[in-house]
Parts: sequence; structure tokens; C-alpha cells
Amino acid sequence: MTKINPFRGQTVPVLAILFLAIMLVMVPSAGWAGEPDNPAAQQAREDKKDYEFDGQILTLTEPKTKEPPTSDNPRYQDNKNGTVTDLETKLVWVQIDSYQTRKQWINWHKAQDYIRELNETQFGGAGNWRLPTRKELAALFDETQSIPWNYYWTKNELHIDPIFGKSHCCYWSSEEAKGDMAWGFNYIRGKPYLSMKGGIQHSLSVIRAVRDNNGSELAKK
Repeated sequence: MTKINPFRGQTVPVLAILFLAIMLVMVPSAGWAGEPDNPAAQQAREDKKDYEFDGQILTLTEPKTKEPPTSDNPRYQDNKNGTVTDLETKLVWVQIDSYQTRKQWINWHKAQDYIRELNETQFGGAGNWRLPTRKELAALFDETQSIPWNYYWTKNELHIDPIFGKSHCCYWSSEEAKGDMAWGFNYIRGKPYLSMKGGIQHSLSVIRAVRDNNGSELAKK
């Protein structure tokens, strides 16, 4: 089965990555020019850090805002516990994805550990979190919404409701394919894609966990 690149048509600047890697080795760590070395400055640097691409996913590594994600779409209900209920599908989603919280890509195999951790810690008061299906991921795609997603010097738009914050572009599904492959979904193109489950390549994919509603989160309207 042919592997589909979710960024087909976009050139990854290999030389730029190599140059950046060399510079990171040669240049010692330092604070921003003219910036005092204090806890606030250190936190600001940490907020901008991307542990695998050194801040190049620009819209995801900007300093965090204090304002929580909001939406005027009555379809979505903020449960005020880190989860969002989709009143149309009756599914409950983790509001902030794994890249937003960890600033790391994650392969499909490690995604299973992430889900297990959510369940062991009873995230959002529940222990039935799982990876979504392609159909469930596609249900969140909304062409009327536009969230910036800038990768190096390319500018892209995600089509997902702003209640999910500065979301990542590409998410793993629960669905496997032949040859150590699994399906993901891309919110720039609104299409599923195939990628390797493991290895050193993390496929720019992350996780937005989902669970079935137990009835307690449904809005009373």
C-alpha cells in the first residue's frame, strides 16, 4: 500500500534543518539578547521551545496566552475540565492535543501509552479514553473555520473549531493498515493519510483523544 505524505506538495527544507542542527551543537545555550535571566524569562523561552524542530512550528510554539480557547458554535460545549463535548455526535474530546501539551511528535505505538496514561490518571474524570476513528476525526473538520498553522516559512490553515485552541494539523486514528502502517487525518486538507506506525519518523502526527459520552456532559438545552 502506498504511503501518503500529509504534506505532499510542500517542500521540507532539508538544508535548513541540517544547518539548524549544526548551529545547535556549536552555539551554547543563551537567553534572548538583552533579556534578564529570571524565572519569567526562562518560562518564556520554554514556551517557545519545540523539542524536535526548535520552534519551527511557529503557531504552536508561541508564548501561551492566558485566555482559554473559546467558540461561539453551539455545537461544542466546554466542560471546564479539559474536555469538550460535541453535542452533534455526543462524543467527548480532549480539548488540548498531545503536541500542545508536550510539544513533541508521537508515533502510533507510543500513542497507545499516551491513551493508557489518560485512563490511569482519570483525565477529565473518566477512564475510557481511546484513539478516534477516521470518521470521528473527519466529523471535526469544518471548512468555515480557519486557524493559522505555520511551518517554517509556509503558511497553512487548519479547519477545526477554535474551541480546540492552536491545534496541530495531523492526528492518529485507531485504524491500522498493512505493513506497519496506520491511518491519520489532516485538518489542512481535510483528508485521511497513511503513515508508518513507529521508527524514528513520527510523521508529524499527534493525538486528540476521544471517548463515548456517559450522559453527564450533555448540555441541558
